[in-house]
Amino acid sequence: MTVLVLALDALDEGLIDHFDVSAFRLESSGPLETFAHTKDVPYTPEVWATVATGLPPADHGISAAGTSEWDNPALEFASRFTGRLSEGTRGSLGRFVRTRTGERERIGETDRESMFDAADAVVHNWPGVQDGRPLQRAWDLMNAVSEGMGRSEFERELFGQAAGQFGWAREMVRHPVSIAGVHVHALDAAGHAYADDEAALGRAYERIGGFVDEVADALGPDDELVVLSDHGMRTAFYPPDADEDPASHSWRAYASTTAESRPESVYGVREWVETRAATATTTDDDGDEAIEMPTDRLRELGYLE
Repeated sequence: MTVLVLALDALDEGLIDHFDVSAFRLESSGPLETFAHTKDVPYTPEVWATVATGLPPADHGISAAGTSEWDNPALEFASRFTGRLSEGTRGSLGRFVRTRTGERERIGETDRESMFDAADAVVHNWPGVQDGRPLQRAWDLMNAVSEGMGRSEFERELFGQAAGQFGWAREMVRHPVSIAGVHVHALDAAGHAYADDEAALGRAYERIGGFVDEVADALGPDDELVVLSDHGMRTAFYPPDADEDPASHSWRAYASTTAESRPESVYGVREWVETRAATATTTDDDGDEAIEMPTDRLRELGYLE
């Protein structure tokens, strides 16, 4: 049995109904309580780190300056004093440093225990916990769109990345894994790019919904699927957003599961997932079977030292 967690950034509860995409509506679904900490609205690294750890930002440390890390000690020290600057200002400073030094910051990773530290658990990429590079690539795409990238190239890159992430999820349920998690930023990037383009954002919801359908079809009889978001996205065409700024984060986070219940708060996701994974029977007391690798041949080829 595997509990598979799809973290669909900015999947908006209201827009699911607006576009009538049934793929996101599993056995139990509804709103998910989320939070804002350093900003006025939910912020991706802060919320996803809380989902994985069950801890508030003050405890998991992925907040303000903690959302980014540098290999260069001087830049890492300097970044401690930029945490309260606006995201736009921090982004401009980061691009300036990259241009001048060739170095790039990483999405910060918490040192606190998460649900992906459980036995037989795996994670592909998850902001604040493991490998923030895919999130950075999605942010880079949004920057490229603002600088003139065309629609075809944007969607090819965005959905190409998403296809790899959903493909990983489908593969994991074929293996003895207790918990598997992957973060997909496609709907957030599409939401920012198409906040005033109803048809284009509708197609993005349909495409990501198609990926979710494929994952659901790959589940075994004892597997469970959890679809989550950290926030939604305000648009120019969704009536409840009439007095709001399009392309800003909404509070319409969402949770949907194949189980009879669902998490109701981002703070409760870890416990919900771990409780169900506790019934998994993936651990083999005899350990994993060893592989007889032809090491001599591999050394001849220079693959091994």
